Amino acid sequence: MSVTQSPPGSTRAQRDNPAARVSLYAVIFAAFVGGGGYLPAAVFFPLTLTWMAVILLSGITAIVAGHLARFRAKRHGLQGRWLALAGIVGGWVCVLVAALALAAVVGVLGGLAVLIDS
Repeated sequence: MSVTQSPPGSTRAQRDNPAARVSLYAVIFAAFVGGGGYLPAAVFFPLTLTWMAVILLSGITAIVAGHLARFRAKRHGLQGRWLALAGIVGGWVCVLVAALALAAVVGVLGGLAVLIDS
């Protein structure tokens, strides 16, 4: 057992809520991917689809893990309810960003189709 891990019977091991951390980590990952990948994604279309998919999947992961963490915190008295709520809100923001990016891509492709047709 390492120095940072607590023994199985201790109060810290019983009060830890890893789903809350997973929820927030998914949002942070989506923020790094979204911030760093936006400019190349605007130039190269397949990268745009990948960028949207990663942000959408990270957002869904954050939402599911956040709800699971809040349920566990309420039922078992664990810590991390506010951390899980931050993950849920951030996850919905990620889903909204991915949906808006998808709408923009569909709009650009539709506009190009109209221009090419006429």
